[in-house]
Amino acid sequence: MRKAAAVHAHPFSMLTFLYRFLFLLIIPLARGFLSALTGDLLSWISGAWMDILTVLLIFLLAWKKWDCFKYYMDERGIFYTSGIFFKHETFIPVDRICTCAVMRPFWLRPLKVARLRVDTIARGANKADVSFYSGEREAARILSLCRGVPEESADEVHAAYRPRISGVVFLSLFTSNSFLGIVFISTFISQAGQILGQELADLMLATFEELSRRVAFGLPPIAAGVAIALLVGWLAAFLLNLLQTKNLCTLRVGDSLHVSGGVLVEKEYVLRARDISFVDIRQSLLTRLLGRYSVFLNAIGFNKDKSDISAVIPFSSRRKTREQLSRLLPEYTVSARTLKPNFGAIFKFLIDPFWPCVLIPAGTVVACWLLPKWTGLIGFAGFMLSLPALWFLGVRILDFLSSGVSRDGDCYTLRYSNRYYLHTVVFPFDKIALVNVRQSILQRGDRKCDLKVSTRAEGRFRHHIRNLDWDGVLELFDAGDEEPF
Repeated sequence: MRKAAAVHAHPFSMLTFLYRFLFLLIIPLARGFLSALTGDLLSWISGAWMDILTVLLIFLLAWKKWDCFKYYMDERGIFYTSGIFFKHETFIPVDRICTCAVMRPFWLRPLKVARLRVDTIARGANKADVSFYSGEREAARILSLCRGVPEESADEVHAAYRPRISGVVFLSLFTSNSFLGIVFISTFISQAGQILGQELADLMLATFEELSRRVAFGLPPIAAGVAIALLVGWLAAFLLNLLQTKNLCTLRVGDSLHVSGGVLVEKEYVLRARDISFVDIRQSLLTRLLGRYSVFLNAIGFNKDKSDISAVIPFSSRRKTREQLSRLLPEYTVSARTLKPNFGAIFKFLIDPFWPCVLIPAGTVVACWLLPKWTGLIGFAGFMLSLPALWFLGVRILDFLSSGVSRDGDCYTLRYSNRYYLHTVVFPFDKIALVNVRQSILQRGDRKCDLKVSTRAEGRFRHHIRNLDWDGVLELFDAGDEEPF
């Protein structure tokens, strides 16, 4: 690797390094606090030179960190150096790079700056192996090296899929989380108050309170406020998801998958098909009733951040989903289930949602009887809490009707539910980290068991299928004729 040819990252990186040294501001803050306690203003002014030196030191350390980071990449791999006080030299062969991602936020596009992220199996799930800023041309060059074909070549594209905008819209509709939207809005109001003045933040909150009173329609204002907050939070999350996934395009180029999309932040990913841990065909209760599927990927470096693209096939029919999946990832074959729970196991599926569905209404009735003046608020709270419990019950009923395991060659298909989603997970045998066949006392009589399969990519995932045939599971995973203890 040509160390002498290593170059600096884009100078914009210096701004991103500043936050790592902001802890040094504790020095001028401590001086100001002590001066305020003693009332010695002249002493604080005379020592202002120390505050100026601290700020200059922060900028100097940020510049030095940028100066010490250099990289070089060609068809063999990427070499980079880092560290101010302790120098580190790292080389990552190109065939060990699992995912290379390029992010182009809208505020950096006028500067023609992009952020690169390189991931391998070596680092943890929360941090990329190396991440830095570069010019857009350099980012495109590195992306093409990771893809393994020249940037200008289009003949190697084996399959391409660009969903309709309606599919992206419906995906955002059914995957938006009200809580995350509320967190985003509250953070926005807080930051707006700090930047534009506390009066603006107080005005926003006062407007929300007045709106809650006007649309209460007989409900307590706090209940209307909760409903409005959930609705507005869901709308905010919907818009964020839509902007995150719009312009989605997936290409199969050789043995690599190229995924791009996004509006506020344009994102491109290149990942090797063999590094995909599993393909997750996901449904909610509503999309299951509508007969629609969305395909997600779990791979090292893919969907690492919350703003990443995760779905490669959004909101499609069963036929179209299988058709596109076979074109983009022919290695992952969905097979019909061969092992499934028996009818006597239905209570095992319903026990978890059964108690909330019974206890929440019962608790609401008792609370209304004990506190009659709060009947309106308690009834609304009980109704709101009952909705997710009933939804969970519906998911578990569908889980019982569809869960199971199958195998086609070295490719496994697992069907199960996790919280509020139904999953059809497909992965090859070499992605299995652990197979746990567990049997309770009640299952021993009819030789049934629970199957837990762990796969590893960005973190460890455990796939749990309930009440399968013991002998069938052992045969499916080539475990021999082992007997349970």
